[in-house]
Amino acid sequence: MKLRHFIQYAVAAAAVFTGYFLGVFIVFHLTDANYESIFYVLLFAAIFLGLSLCIEPFELLMIHSFKSFKLNKNHLFFLAGCVQVLFLWMTVYTADEFIKGIWLSTTEEFIIAGVFFAFDACFYKKKAFA
Repeated sequence: MKLRHFIQYAVAAAAVFTGYFLGVFIVFHLTDANYESIFYVLLFAAIFLGLSLCIEPFELLMIHSFKSFKLNKNHLFFLAGCVQVLFLWMTVYTADEFIKGIWLSTTEEFIIAGVFFAFDACFYKKKAFA
């Protein structure tokens, strides 16, 4: 019975990562990013995911620290969005620097960060204000 659960979780994790990889691949294709092979895009997706999981607590800490400024809700939303985009760009930039088989311009890095910000805003609307 435990092997069956392990297989189910492994298949679910593989499906989620495949969808994530396809999303990254489509964004790379739409921005006309240069890469040597699909392996480097897969490696970029894995490094980006790992870096995102490591950096996100600091991003949320910074966003929650803005609440002590007693700002208008619209200003707080704008600041939270700016912080999220900048942290996403920092993650894309770092992942790009780690992998020598991918060449992204700064504009492409910001476009990719903006796309991930849009996905994040669509799926996790109240993440920063919970």
